Amino acid sequence: MKKTLLALSLFATTAFAEPTVGVGEYNYGPNTSETLACTIAEEKAKEAAILKKVGEIVEIIEYQTCDGPLCDHRRDFVNNVTGLIKSIISTEIETIKREGMTSCIVTIKAEVEPMENDIAFNIYGDNSFKANQEINFTGVSSHTGKVYVFSQDGDLYKRIYETQIEHPGYEFKIPDDGTRMVAKLPADRIVSNERLLFLFLGVDISVKEVYNHGELSKLLESVPVLKRRVIYQLAQIVR
Repeated sequence: MKKTLLALSLFATTAFAEPTVGVGEYNYGPNTSETLACTIAEEKAKEAAILKKVGEIVEIIEYQTCDGPLCDHRRDFVNNVTGLIKSIISTEIETIKREGMTSCIVTIKAEVEPMENDIAFNIYGDNSFKANQEINFTGVSSHTGKVYVFSQDGDLYKRIYETQIEHPGYEFKIPDDGTRMVAKLPADRIVSNERLLFLFLGVDISVKEVYNHGELSKLLESVPVLKRRVIYQLAQIVR
C-alpha cells in the first residue's frame, strides 16, 4: 500500500464585494451538450461569487508517495474556494453563438457565507481516453469517509462507483475492488466530452444511483459543508 503524506498551508486574501454577483462562462463545440456546458458555467459562477465574498484561498499540498524504498515528492498549488452559497437570489443564462463554438454565460446573485474546511481531498488521473479504454484514478483524503463517483449525462448524474476511505493519508485506487470502469463513446460520435463528479462524504447517509441536477444540489445542501468535498473533472473520449 502506498502512503501519501499531506502537508497543507493556507494563504488567504479577502476581498469583500457587494452585491455578491458571480459570472461563469463555458465555451463548447458540437461534442458537448448545452445542458452540460451551462451546468459547468453555473458552477463557475458560484465559485466566482464565493471568491468575491471570501477571497481566494491558495492551498499548497505537499505529498510524498512511497513504494518500498522509492519515493516521489510533489508539490501542488490548488485554488481552494472555501465558502457556502446559502441562497441564490437570481440566475440569468445566456447562450451566444461564436465562430466555431457556442458560449454559455451564467450570472448569479447569491448570499454567501464564509466557511473553513480542513478536509484535503484530491483525485489524480488522465482526462483523455480512447473508446473502451479502462479508466483508473488515484486519490488521497485526509479524513475517513466515503467517495462516490458520478458520471453526468445531460441533467442526470449516474453513480458509477463508490469506495470506503479507512486510512487517511494513504493513496486509494478507483476502482480498487476488481471492478472495471470503461470509457464508452456513443455510436454516432467520434469524440465526446464528459464530466465526472467525485464526491467525498464524511457522514454516513444514503446515496441514490441517479440524481437530476436539482436533486444532487439538495443532497449536497443536506450535508454540512465541513463534511463534504466535491471535485469535478472533464474527460474526453475519442474513437
